[in-house]
Amino acid sequence: MTPEELTHAKLDEILKLLRSMAPAQIASDKDMDGRYGDPEVRFDPRDWTGNPCKGRKFSQCPAAFLEMLAETLDYFAAKNDEEKAVTANGKPKSFFDRADAARARGWAKRIRDGKVKQVEPSADPDDPFNASEDIPFSLLIAACVSGLSLVSQLLV
Repeated sequence: MTPEELTHAKLDEILKLLRSMAPAQIASDKDMDGRYGDPEVRFDPRDWTGNPCKGRKFSQCPAAFLEMLAETLDYFAAKNDEEKAVTANGKPKSFFDRADAARARGWAKRIRDGKVKQVEPSADPDDPFNASEDIPFSLLIAACVSGLSLVSQLLV
């Protein structure tokens, strides 16, 4: 190994150590209120045991989920740094992973501070048996009675 390669290797190790010691970044309000500040969740972390959040906006997810997502994105960023992965434009992929991790932490903080009202989205809006919507009892009874009369007509 040449002295230049040795110096470069040592600098990479120092950078890696400094990143591991640095506190986790939290996105600023300006970033989270900007165009890319509330991204859509692309995947659920492997260890997440709650309701799936894939497809939701960060602002619609529980704080615990966002913290776990941020840790996962930090892990991907470290892997992308090791592999020196870059986008088609030549920008390091880890930059985007870290930015989304910071946004996830920022949204988790907003949610914990009560600045964002959490609403549990319904499972399937097209499902007629969706329990997230209240059905008037009288409508339920009417549907059952008409269903019974329809069945009795079919049996005759």
